[in-house]
Amino acid sequence: MSETGKIVDIRLNIASREPMSVVDRAEVKAGEGLVGDRHAKRKSSRQILLMDRAIMDALEVEPGQLRENMTIEGLSLFGLEKGQKLRVGDSLEFQIGELCDPCENMDHIRPGLREKIEGQRGLFVTPLGSGEVKLGDEVTVVS
Repeated sequence: MSETGKIVDIRLNIASREPMSVVDRAEVKAGEGLVGDRHAKRKSSRQILLMDRAIMDALEVEPGQLRENMTIEGLSLFGLEKGQKLRVGDSLEFQIGELCDPCENMDHIRPGLREKIEGQRGLFVTPLGSGEVKLGDEVTVVS
């Protein structure tokens, strides 16, 4: 498993069941998430959803269909554990939280996807600092 990857897609979840907003960069607020995203709330366990591009390709889903906020390429997210930290760019850190459980909406994308994606939907992370993430930022496992 590679210990370094990069951000290849950033999206903000503006409203439930609406298309996600595609951005080149996003402001990150410590302990809340991506500014402008509807899940950016203190004490939420769903602040930012990270997804592995290789898993998306294997599942044949398009960017944004799984409601992910940031897509990472070159770093396998699966095998990382709750509490581990990722560094994005030079200094912004995120703490890994829970695995995202697939909901019934997955079967609206494609019948049977909910079962197929079990254990692979993505990881929720909480930002430990404030700053900015942008396309191409390096993502590194730090602990």
